[in-house]
Amino acid sequence: MPGTSRIARIAQISAKIAIGLITVVVLIMAVLFIVNSFDVPLSPQAKGLLTPPPNPYRPEENIYLAMAGMEGPGERPIVELGQERIDAYNKALDSAGLNPDTVFSLDNHWGARRLKFSGKLELGSTRSTSILASTKSHRQEIAAIVAGNQQLYQRYLSLHHLHGYYETAHPSYMAPLVFSTPQIRTVFLSDVANRIQTGTSAQQREALADLQRDFQMWRTVLKGDGTQISKMLSVAFLHGDMILLTDLITDPSFNSSPLEDLLDPMLLPFDPADYRIGNAFAAEYRARATLYGTITAANEMVGTSASSNWPTRAWSAFQAHFFKPNATENMDVEFTARRIAVADSESSEYQRSRQTYEDWLEKDGPHLSPSYIYNPMGKILASLSASQKDSYSLRAYDVAAHQRLVYLAFQLKRQHIATSDVAAFLKAHPEWSTHPIDGKPFSWNAETGELAVNTLGDHPKDQRFSVMLR
Repeated sequence: MPGTSRIARIAQISAKIAIGLITVVVLIMAVLFIVNSFDVPLSPQAKGLLTPPPNPYRPEENIYLAMAGMEGPGERPIVELGQERIDAYNKALDSAGLNPDTVFSLDNHWGARRLKFSGKLELGSTRSTSILASTKSHRQEIAAIVAGNQQLYQRYLSLHHLHGYYETAHPSYMAPLVFSTPQIRTVFLSDVANRIQTGTSAQQREALADLQRDFQMWRTVLKGDGTQISKMLSVAFLHGDMILLTDLITDPSFNSSPLEDLLDPMLLPFDPADYRIGNAFAAEYRARATLYGTITAANEMVGTSASSNWPTRAWSAFQAHFFKPNATENMDVEFTARRIAVADSESSEYQRSRQTYEDWLEKDGPHLSPSYIYNPMGKILASLSASQKDSYSLRAYDVAAHQRLVYLAFQLKRQHIATSDVAAFLKAHPEWSTHPIDGKPFSWNAETGELAVNTLGDHPKDQRFSVMLR
């Protein structure tokens, strides 16, 4: 019948089209599998960045190890406790990299035995409130908290006498978080403020000397070899020290004249190069490389495991085939090297360097293209690090600007500059009154007496970057 014949022809044509489409898909998949059948060697640049710089410090000099053991149980030296903690992590990471629970259980075990902070001190954030003002109504509580946490407090003070910072934990996102707890930092600053406000001249000088040592310790951490966490924590703690000094200098009841020999060198702004954080991007790259290796090993383990069901094994094998760790690291290192160059550029050239990097990303950075047929999963992972719009460097340089502001406030008080002459003084001293990145002068409100930094980075709400001249 004519109708039946027509249906048969349509069926034949449909079958041919389906077969053709299936053939095309099979050929495409075959090409994709063939193209992704190999990994490339690591580039010299990747090998170079994967090699950490040598550790120049003995364990007993290393602030990192001391902080790692600061809350350790018992009476042993904190460097010894810290080294034991980090060595256990390194061993677990090397021998059981495919089982994160092994590493996490170590950290949980440490947390369960650690020396805990006792009591509660409600003074507010050290970066948004005035610790100097808060101590006036909390003197008894501060004394009680210091007495109740004497072991932790003395351990914190012992950090001031160490001379270097180098993170000895093998790079990984499972590495222990090593830092000084905010509570003990608040106790330290409130104790310093207390001694300065109520102590004898000798006690004031001793308190300022402690604060200066703290200032230099966090400067050492900032300049040391560490991850972004250590950089941002050191910047935050430096900022907290600066705010206490700001409030002290601008307090009308505080006579700074007898202490100028201590205050002047303490307040003198650091070299802007101290705020460069490029080596943190290198440390983060090494951690990502560890992650890439773990992904490959995990996929291969699941893909060959007899205990996994066949769909799981097939999917793991598929993922492993389209993820090439060496090629991913080679791509990632190009982004990382450029980000390091931006972070380590001269402060006055930072914005130009950042724009050059963003222009490069726009033109030559990762874009969806035919090149994604090779190592597609790796390209997606690597491109995530390239496109991060971080403001870590800008945060650090905002604190550098605040340090200039503190020194400026000190000079205004020291030289008895009248309010009517502040604007002229700022103009005469751009080295103290401008942001190190864009060179813009600090804002001055003669009516309110507020001097403020025009910040460039993203900061938590209510962070203080101004002083009130009273």
